[in-house]
Amino acid sequence: MSKMSDGSGETSETSTLSNPLEAGGQTLRPDVLNMLRSRYPQMEVPGSVLSFVREQDANGHRIRRGETGELLRDFLVRIGVHKDIVSRFLDQDSRVVSTLSYPSLLRSPLAEVRSRLEEHFDVLFVLQQAVLDSELLTGFNRHDREHLRTVSSNMLGLLRASEVDLAQDSVGEKEATIAGYLHDCGNILARKYHGAYGVYLLTRFFSDVGRDQETLASFLRVLEAVLFHEVEIGLRLPSLSSLHPATLSLIIADKTDVSARRVSTKSNLPEAIRDAHTLVNLLTVDSHIGCQASDFVWELHFSPRAGTDDVARFSHLLKESERVWVPQAWQRLYREYNVEYLFVFHATFMQLYLSRLLYTIRAVFALFPDAEGFRLIIDDRERGISLSRLFGREDYEEKIGLIGKNLFKQNWEETYLYHSLARTSQAS
Repeated sequence: MSKMSDGSGETSETSTLSNPLEAGGQTLRPDVLNMLRSRYPQMEVPGSVLSFVREQDANGHRIRRGETGELLRDFLVRIGVHKDIVSRFLDQDSRVVSTLSYPSLLRSPLAEVRSRLEEHFDVLFVLQQAVLDSELLTGFNRHDREHLRTVSSNMLGLLRASEVDLAQDSVGEKEATIAGYLHDCGNILARKYHGAYGVYLLTRFFSDVGRDQETLASFLRVLEAVLFHEVEIGLRLPSLSSLHPATLSLIIADKTDVSARRVSTKSNLPEAIRDAHTLVNLLTVDSHIGCQASDFVWELHFSPRAGTDDVARFSHLLKESERVWVPQAWQRLYREYNVEYLFVFHATFMQLYLSRLLYTIRAVFALFPDAEGFRLIIDDRERGISLSRLFGREDYEEKIGLIGKNLFKQNWEETYLYHSLARTSQAS
């Protein structure tokens, strides 16, 4: 078993467990990480995740937290989740209460797949948000049902726009929907590498995945999407060209879901304005993605004026004029130097989202081979200002590198974004 560093101090292993199948009653649960590794030889799985999977196998899959080893049931109760809610997801031994038959789900019409996922995993969606909100005093961006619905819907739109050979209600669209709804489930175990932890959890959520090779292949496509939607894992790949279209669509749909709808209700505290993620989402009315002529366009609409639905939800983040409070540094730049808020927002957005932007661009060019450019537009309709950046298929990495060097300065070469660009450059 070989090991390598990802540049962040985390050791990654390029091989996984040795047993190809684990028998569990009538259910065959494959060692999916090993199977994915054989499909993607350059995939790097963090050693901490592999150790966790071994430990889970040894303890009979009593679900534990990834970093601390605490039983998940105990952790959920400790952060304030009512025991009755926890019991709908985990039994007294912290094992998953019930599973879905994966083949049965694939046989259902697409609309029924959605409804069955929402009904069966409704508690999971609540729990993953509760866990994330517990990590910060001012809450965490929403990863709940609304986000999952948005991502799943946009995934199907992207797949259809890309003219991938997926007929309505086809297995491919169902796989995309399953991945879209469950891609963030690993957050209940750990935020870092939640894509890899999500792969493990899906082997506990579904039964009969190893019934035959066709079913197993389908399940692996879902797991591929869940694993590689995470930037920290996906950016280690020198190329995304071999990823399945559903994976590419998940990357794009997930990373471009930025708007005030993503702001957690727990963020209704004055201190939340100091959290850049909360601020960027709160100041984004909505965002849209799609192809226009030869370019793929991601357009965000910026506004410091709160929407009607946000006034009641975020009373502590708004002035009496129902406009969003912004940091004093932003106010000073505007008052003393006449620097529009949109320009400061743009710089803040780029610093937060640069790695995600790179990953999104790579996924777009892989999913849409005819696209010549990726255009990012940030529009302030109230002020009549619009900022646009064009990343061409041939120059986007150079442009991302220049932005990164300017934003991160002396720390640039220590970022995994820098290492990702270097890895791609070496591969080409």
